[in-house]
Amino acid sequence: MRPQQAVSSVVPSDELPQHPRAGRANWLHIVLIAATIALGSSVAGVLVYNWYFDSVIVGLSSSLQPISDAFHNLGASHVRQPSPRPGN
Repeated sequence: MRPQQAVSSVVPSDELPQHPRAGRANWLHIVLIAATIALGSSVAGVLVYNWYFDSVIVGLSSSLQPISDAFHNLGASHVRQPSPRPGN
């Protein structure tokens, strides 16, 4: 007896049932997913920028305000005031 050959369960692609709009639907899904990712990353970027500006920049400037005031006071002491004009 000859050994039986194994029957392949793989169906050739030309025999698979295909939806007539399958390629177009996949393209549309890819575009919608890309637009969603772009919108989501933009919103996340704005939120991160808002948090960064409010937390880090404003917090850092308020904590450095006394040092800034001290430097301004030092600089202002070196500025010469114009001497008053002598009266008639």
